[in-house]
Formats: sequence, structure tokens, C-alpha cells
Amino acid sequence: MKLSIIIPCFNEAKTIRELVTRVRAAEIPAAWQKEIIVVDDGSEEETREVLRDLLLESPDVLRVIFKKQNGGKGSAVKTGLSEAAGDYLIIQDADLEYNPDDYARLLASLLEDGTTSVFGSRTLGKNNVPFSRFYFYGGLLVSKVFNLAFGTNLSDITTCYKVFPRVLIKEILEQPSNDFVFDAVELTSVIARNTTVVEVPISYKSRTRKEGKKIDWRDGVLCVFAICCLRVGINVAVGMRIMRFVVTGAIAAAVNLSVLYVATAYGHIWYLYSAMLSFIVAFVVSFLLSKFWAFGNRARLGTERQLVLHLLVATANLGINTALMYLFVEGFGLWYMFAQVCAAILIAFESYFAYQWIYRVRSAV
Repeated sequence: MKLSIIIPCFNEAKTIRELVTRVRAAEIPAAWQKEIIVVDDGSEEETREVLRDLLLESPDVLRVIFKKQNGGKGSAVKTGLSEAAGDYLIIQDADLEYNPDDYARLLASLLEDGTTSVFGSRTLGKNNVPFSRFYFYGGLLVSKVFNLAFGTNLSDITTCYKVFPRVLIKEILEQPSNDFVFDAVELTSVIARNTTVVEVPISYKSRTRKEGKKIDWRDGVLCVFAICCLRVGINVAVGMRIMRFVVTGAIAAAVNLSVLYVATAYGHIWYLYSAMLSFIVAFVVSFLLSKFWAFGNRARLGTERQLVLHLLVATANLGINTALMYLFVEGFGLWYMFAQVCAAILIAFESYFAYQWIYRVRSAV
């Protein structure tokens, strides 16, 4: 039996040599052999130099894959999984927080009672050192939310140590996220849905922010959001895009309403003219946030075309907005501020699909 150990690495020059040495030295059951795959995720040259030296020293069991650009932990793990030849796989962080000596315990549990996957739980381990109380209880909360959503009973879904069979690789590689969400939520959900999982205690000693700790509270929020998306059957990437679009729309709407109120109440401009002015200002905000954040299109190529298309949609929306404002205020007698909120909600549904076409489909041309 072969165990493929996938090590995603990003700017870990201080720890990667010791980590690889400890992984090589870690004892595993006699029936097993190791395959060590380090995926450098676009690190600076210092880390790459260390990895080249390690590769020269250990060509027998070590493989190093150098990626040109940083794509996130999930992306690096996927690259490693696609190259792995092991019967079972485990992910190993490069920062020395986890102890490779726990491999033997994990693999021993894998061979018992027909268990097909094993998670190493930091929560079950004694004398472990978490990053902070906030981090520790946040991890417990994320695990509880996952258990509630999927009917599992796991104590630590964000653990790095997950041993799973290679038969799951195809489905794992199809998961859309490339960041911490992939490792914590998507990978866990695939394993939990398809195998029998047991947890065993492992040792853990978190490094500090000064030492290079990268995770923060935002990762926990994204994990909870991803769990909700998976539970209702929405692709996580689509769910994230919708969330960003909603936030973008909320910001643009706030700008719209603020300009409308100031221009009408303090500038004494007729509300229809104010609505036009506020819509134009909100358009600029909407374009910038939509392109660079909501739909993640940071390429300069095609920006002019996207701006024109966005302007065409916004112009059409301006006409729709003006017509709806007149209908709601003059026809239904609604307060102009409430009328603008109603119009903005209706326009948001149409805008999402239009902007998705502009920034996802047209940008690929």
C-alpha cells in the first residue's frame, strides 16, 4: 500500500526543510510506503532554492512541483492530488504545526473495522496549543454547523490531517474552490458523503501570526457560507459570486440612495433628476466592484468593451429605474425613497445575469 503525502507550500523557507525531513523519518506500518509530493504555490525564490536542494538530496521519495503563480492552498492540493499515485492520500501543511509522527496512528485506525477514511482531530488531542481562543472556538463552531447541515458527528472538520482513498480524487478535483474553503469544507464533504470516517487524536502546536500564521476570522465566515451553499445544493463558486454581487449591489444602492436623498432634500432637485444623477454615480461604483470583485475579472484586455456593455445595461436600467420610480410614486403614491428601494430590487435580478454574461462569457472572448 502506498501513502501519498501532499505538501502545499507557499513561502515556507524557514520550515520546509525540517518538515520534509520529519515526513521522511516518520514511521508508518510495514505494509506501507511513502510518496512525498511538495507543490510550491508560486513562492519567492528563497523557498524554491530550499526545495531544489531537497530534491537533489532525496530524489527517491520526493517530488517537487513548481507552480508559476500562487493559486491558493486548494489549488496547490489539487495539483498534488492529480499527480499522486498512492492508494491513500493525506495533506501535510508545511508550517510544522502538525506532527508527521501521527501518521502511524492514523494509518493503524484506517485498517480497523472497515474504516475507509481517518481524520486527525486536534480537539481530541491533549495539551494541544491553538492559535487563540477565538480561533479554537471558531473552529468548533464551523464543525458544529457542518454536523448540523450534513448529519455528521465530527469534532474538527478544518483539520489538515485527512486520510482518504484515491477513488475520491476525481470528485475532489471537481470542487470549485481554491482557497481554505476547499480544504476545510469541500474536501471534508466529499469524504464524509462517500466513506466511513473515524477520528483519532493528534498533536498540534499552532504558530503565531508573527511566525507566519495566515488564517483569520474571514476564513471561518467563508467556511460557514460554503457549508450553507453545499447544503442547499448550490455550487460554492456560484454562491460566492452571488454573495459578492449582492454586496456590490448593496453598496451601489447605498450610494444611489445617499446621492438621491442629498440631491433631493438638500439640493432641492426634482426627484426624477436626482434619481438620474444618483444612478450615474452608482454606475461607476457598480462597474468597478462588479468587474474587479464580484465577478473577479482583473484582466485589462477587454475592459473597454466591458465598460461599454456595462454602460448599455446601466443605461437600460436607468430607463427602467426612471419608469418604475414614476410608476411607484405617481401611480401608487409611494414615498420616493421606498420606491427607489423597490426599483433597485427588481433591477438587481436582471442585472446579475446581464453582468455575469459580460464578465464571465464576454471576457473569455
